[in-house]
Amino acid sequence: MYCLLLYPSLGLTSSTQTPLQELLVFHAEPQWLEDVRELQRYVQSELNVRDIVFTSDEASAGVKYRAVADWAVLGRKLRKDLGRVKNALPSVSSDAVRSYVETGKLTVDGIELVVGDLAVQRYIELPEQAPGASAGGAQHATNTDNEVVVRLDVTVHPELQTEYLAREYINRVQKLRKRAGLQATDDVDVFHAFEAGSGDDVRAAVAAFTDVIEKTVRSVPRDVSERGEGRKVLAEEEQEIADVKFTLSLAWR
Repeated sequence: MYCLLLYPSLGLTSSTQTPLQELLVFHAEPQWLEDVRELQRYVQSELNVRDIVFTSDEASAGVKYRAVADWAVLGRKLRKDLGRVKNALPSVSSDAVRSYVETGKLTVDGIELVVGDLAVQRYIELPEQAPGASAGGAQHATNTDNEVVVRLDVTVHPELQTEYLAREYINRVQKLRKRAGLQATDDVDVFHAFEAGSGDDVRAAVAAFTDVIEKTVRSVPRDVSERGEGRKVLAEEEQEIADVKFTLSLAWR
């Protein structure tokens, strides 16, 4: 359900290439959160987000309440007093609206409103940021359907981008190994070839995570120029990571 809150209202597309740090999902019912935890890995993949926080704690999530009215409907009930409510409603505090949810009553400028007079929205208020400011602070986007509230950290973290590229590289190697019919214990060498002037970020990620890549695919990736003549190539395919195209090949040791 909360995926629908993110597309396209937060300006996201599925399988976004920019890795993100955290998605917070709030719902008042803990059981609801437990049910949607089954979608966690799918959402992490679709949003390319590292962590998902599920919570029903309003205070820690920063959830607030506001009341909105169907003025056409309320106008028939209040008539000449409608203007008083319309002017005063934006100033009603979050705590007062929350109390309305619990008690079904809310007094606005001396006029008592009851269940059905107002709709209540849960939301997370984000701090204002000066236009164009990066300021090193976290950037967030948020949305709500009144019951579920989500807050996504959309800050660009260079270290996450590097980790993402390395993870994607491993994924490409593993899939190529599988298509080549290799077993997990088969040792082959991994080579890549990038067009001149491209692939610097991917190569840097491979270098930064060499130990992880070697442990996972049982090889330290190298440039195809190091493959040498006479090596038996098991598989060779064109790959693409973050719009960078390159050739990946496997060769017997």
